[in-house]
Amino acid sequence: MDRLDFDNRLDKILSEAEALIPSEALPDLPFMPEAPDVHDYYRFELDLWDKGEEIRQLILESKKKPNIDQIKRICNICTNPFAKRGRRSFVMLLGKKCYAEYAPIIASFLSDDDIDGHVVDTLYKMGTPDYVAQIQPLTKHNRTWIRNIAKKYINKYS
Repeated sequence: MDRLDFDNRLDKILSEAEALIPSEALPDLPFMPEAPDVHDYYRFELDLWDKGEEIRQLILESKKKPNIDQIKRICNICTNPFAKRGRRSFVMLLGKKCYAEYAPIIASFLSDDDIDGHVVDTLYKMGTPDYVAQIQPLTKHNRTWIRNIAKKYINKYS
């Protein structure tokens, strides 16, 4: 796959993802019966997650990286609270050392319950040691996997 084909495919997926995001904040859905502490998902959240995964697969298959404009579009999706939990797969796309310059943007969402654990994991993978104080409270998170990734980050960078 050449660069032009990669860019065209990635831009198309990003446009589709951006179109899925509601233009206003939606209330959380009721809790799921099978997970009483987790709100049910809107269809767009699941579809948006799939778009992020589609991008991940495209990057893996093509062995190419998004350009600066595409990274900015990914960041815009990550930072749009109207996208709710659909942002998680987009946050994870930035979990590489080469994207460490975007850490301050991602870290600003450490208190966002929809993506907090994914933010910690991404900051860890970015290799950014500057967020120990902000991540420390997440070592007491009610979800085990988030507690564990927060502790892993703290152990590495404190």
